[in-house]
Amino acid sequence: MFIPVIDTVLEMNPTEFEKYALQILQNHIKGLNNVKFIHNKVVEAYDGNYQLDGYIEFEVMGVLYKTIVECKHYKYPISREIVQKVYDNLRAIGAQKGIVVSTSNFQSGAIDYAKAHGIALIQMTETEEIFYTRCHYSVVVNHPYVPRNGGEPYIGVMIGRGKDGVGVTCSYLSTLSDALEKFLLPSE
Repeated sequence: MFIPVIDTVLEMNPTEFEKYALQILQNHIKGLNNVKFIHNKVVEAYDGNYQLDGYIEFEVMGVLYKTIVECKHYKYPISREIVQKVYDNLRAIGAQKGIVVSTSNFQSGAIDYAKAHGIALIQMTETEEIFYTRCHYSVVVNHPYVPRNGGEPYIGVMIGRGKDGVGVTCSYLSTLSDALEKFLLPSE
């Protein structure tokens, strides 16, 4: 299994990765006003305290929307159990959405569970020259587009299921994409 960032992003320690992941998310939310991004937030709930790697908060039409962010700086694929824990946490603190950002792939059960429960899965991948160089080493890439992120070495890729739950979809978080904003906003 090819993990697109295994050799490079793991040079970051977990705290650096959490901050970088939040920065990537913040850079790709342009249409929401008064958005707060908080690293390492502790939220008190009726059943105890919850430590969150990241927390996003914004208001739309007088309603406060909360999103929790869990960052996984792993070498192995993310399992369904990790996504279930994020869902349990968001219900306990009253958040509307959850995001899991990973340096690794997501298992199919994790992708299915995330789709069913409104959780975004984002995998970091290399950008620009590093990505292009990997393409020349017979690494299979599913799109000829070389992702760019304004000189940053990594970019987020939203992972999901296709229509009717068939196939895996990928959407780069770029200045041309509003996929993250669409995910964060309430469904109609």
